[in-house]
Amino acid sequence: MKITDIKATTVTVPLEAPLRHANGAHWGRFVRTIVEIFTDEGLVGYGEMGGGGASAEDTIKGLKSYLIGHDPLQLEMLRWKIMNPVASLYNNRSQIHAAIEFACMDLAGKKLGIRACDLLGGAVRDEIPFASYIFYRYTNKKNKGG
Repeated sequence: MKITDIKATTVTVPLEAPLRHANGAHWGRFVRTIVEIFTDEGLVGYGEMGGGGASAEDTIKGLKSYLIGHDPLQLEMLRWKIMNPVASLYNNRSQIHAAIEFACMDLAGKKLGIRACDLLGGAVRDEIPFASYIFYRYTNKKNKGG
């Protein structure tokens, strides 16, 4: 299996009111970057990184020449191509690498017909109890609610 294309798409989820958290506040939106890796076998793997935007899209576009033709199952070689400490090409390369590696793990699971968690030693549990962040939501100017 070989990578034939890679695409990054920024997704913005609007918020009705700013959301405060330990690092500050989300003012109006959450931003995520979705990575799609296409292969010569017709499989598509999906990965995600927090934030990103145009800079992540441009960085991933710049990595295309490194990654096209690469076997997505060869994760260590992939890591070296992206995270090579000698090259130091990209400031946020660990986040970029994680999103691309997630997509490659998705491809590996699809190729082998197993869940991605099984590639990592299997699931620890079948169900995960509900969890949530505890945020403070500022007042929404439209309806005075949070």
